[in-house]
Amino acid sequence: MKSASSLDMFNFNSSQNHNLPMSSSISLSTSFVFLALCFQALLAAHSAEQFFTPPEAPFITGPKEEIHRVSLPAGTADAAQALIDAARKDKPEAVLVLEPAGNLEVGITPLRLGSKMCLQLSSSAGLTAGANCSAPSLISIEKAELVSVSSKGPGSATLDGGSKAVNGIQITEGSRINIDQLNILRCAKTGIDYRGTTNVTSLNEAASVTRCHFEKNGNALKVDQSGGFQCLDNVFKEQTETALSINSLNSMVAGNTFSGNKTDIQTSSDRGIITRNRFGKSELTLELTLASKGNLISENRGTAKDLTISIGGETQQLFHNKLSASVKLAPGTKDAFLIANENLQVDPAAPGLKFFDPPTLSRPHTNSVIVAGLGRFDLPLIPGGKQAPSTPETKNKHSKIIPVDLSLVETEIAKAQTEHPKDVLVIRLDGEYICKNPKGLELPPNSCLLMAADARILSDLSIPLEPPWVRADPLTQVVLLPKTGFCSVSGGKLDANRQAHFPINANTGSIALIESTSLIAGAREGLNTKARPDTDPLFIYRCNVYGNNSRGIWSHVATRVHSIANFCSGNSKDGIDLDAGAIDCTALFNVCNANRRHGVFIEEAIKNNIVFGNDLHGNDTGVHVWNEEVKGNTGPNLISANQCSGNRRGIGLGGRADDKTAQGNFFFNNVCTDNRQDGILTGNSKSKENYFSQSVAFGNGKENIGVSGSPFFFNTVIPTP
Repeated sequence: MKSASSLDMFNFNSSQNHNLPMSSSISLSTSFVFLALCFQALLAAHSAEQFFTPPEAPFITGPKEEIHRVSLPAGTADAAQALIDAARKDKPEAVLVLEPAGNLEVGITPLRLGSKMCLQLSSSAGLTAGANCSAPSLISIEKAELVSVSSKGPGSATLDGGSKAVNGIQITEGSRINIDQLNILRCAKTGIDYRGTTNVTSLNEAASVTRCHFEKNGNALKVDQSGGFQCLDNVFKEQTETALSINSLNSMVAGNTFSGNKTDIQTSSDRGIITRNRFGKSELTLELTLASKGNLISENRGTAKDLTISIGGETQQLFHNKLSASVKLAPGTKDAFLIANENLQVDPAAPGLKFFDPPTLSRPHTNSVIVAGLGRFDLPLIPGGKQAPSTPETKNKHSKIIPVDLSLVETEIAKAQTEHPKDVLVIRLDGEYICKNPKGLELPPNSCLLMAADARILSDLSIPLEPPWVRADPLTQVVLLPKTGFCSVSGGKLDANRQAHFPINANTGSIALIESTSLIAGAREGLNTKARPDTDPLFIYRCNVYGNNSRGIWSHVATRVHSIANFCSGNSKDGIDLDAGAIDCTALFNVCNANRRHGVFIEEAIKNNIVFGNDLHGNDTGVHVWNEEVKGNTGPNLISANQCSGNRRGIGLGGRADDKTAQGNFFFNNVCTDNRQDGILTGNSKSKENYFSQSVAFGNGKENIGVSGSPFFFNTVIPTP
């Protein structure tokens, strides 16, 4: 995600938090109001976001590489091939940078690219199918790695199939392939047909297609046998068949635009993400096949009405999409979660569907169906303490707000539970409340807590600040989520006052959404998830999480905890910590600034977690991947398109011992600039075979890329001759 420099002014020094008086959280809350408003304005513009940044790195494949440039005259692909083959024979280990002077015409055979070749096209130097073309593709890449096809600019390069039965680029058994900034047109078969190796669970062989324009092909992009595939910032327009067909573990599909295709996306991926794409009118917008599972489809937007979505497979999660679309579930679909979507038309009681549409601060709807099979009951407002209206006699005097004891709210909730056992309870709060119960507000199953933007629950347990952690002591919190059912918390401020352990404790369970809520001044974490049931996903969305005495958001021994578009600042450890036992969790589009330890921490032998599009500024390390204590490997995980600037270090990586490693992770297109020490440190002896691709690293105080730990690199850069 492109960084927001306007947020840099809000760096919060967490070390100051320890010397604040008990009432400090009130002033903390006030000081962050303007920050929250700026942050929400930033997020509102995400529909036009682009995520890929042109790489800028000191090398292509490594600091000891040999680069050999090969000039290719305009003409036939066969003539160019002879020069490429001769250069490879002469320089068998070099990186060949191939530079056509004009268009290359393909006839009987495609242009063949082998390992360690970078084809640098331009707007005046592309590939076309000749009048009598009979080649199966314009470009062929077979059993090769470290290959790129891109435009060196300005503008895109064109691959034109001339409406013939060809593929634009055919890739077979490829690994570490980057394709960028191409126009791929009129290929009657497929624009790019990518088939990777049989190592489908590996992310460190991943490929990418970025900033390409596909138009009037049969299929546009087909991806199979590839882990971690990156499909970013492409345009798919008017394909006669499928624009994107993808089967890739932990793939990322973001920032793309689709319109006029027969099918926009067909995915058979395992735990992939499809987010922040724009969909125009096509015959079928999205198909999740029966073979797919565990995908997150979030924050996509439609630019047309009457779209169609087909859901198959298991544990699919559709969250906060704004699409005017009808949704059908294929027979045999299991555990499809539709959470807080807008304008999706679906039968809430469809077999295999878990439907939850809670009223929230940004969308306080009055729809009768929140959970399938249950009614809705809105409790009468229980008003909290309010500032007295100003009078001529009091306008220059400070009027003390007297908070309402939260026990009154608990009594009304208990009464409503008894009287409305088959309804979802909507609980509205407005004003100031005080919580004197260490257990906090215990929300019942199937409930929605909806707080006004300036409402607050303040914990006052009459104990010393920041009580020491004792393993056997019971946990304390401001709000405790239920063990079962559905639950949401939206709006307001939950202020633990450095006495309660957590503003929210979500370790109990329930399918839950926490949205637009401030989680403030926990004596430990802002949000605790440790030991949640693995059946219940948790979404933390657009929250402000700051001034907590340990981590902001702690995903620990928990499955499918999704931290999306939050602001995590001034926490004494990490903004977001993906800790031991975190399974299939995500950190997407968050801003993590001025946390004492790391912006995002990925640690302790976890795998298949995705960290994408975060803005990480003013922390010790932007993203840190580590294994200190847990036997096993931290990896593979995907860390992509993060902005890491102004930290001590941008990206750090390592393991503690031979049985506590951090290997096989994929770092793609992370921007690491202006850090006080290193941009990227690629590991130690316990963190091998991590893959860094399309990196942006410059202007750092020490090393831009500090090389250790036997990493793989592939950056499509144009080195200085």
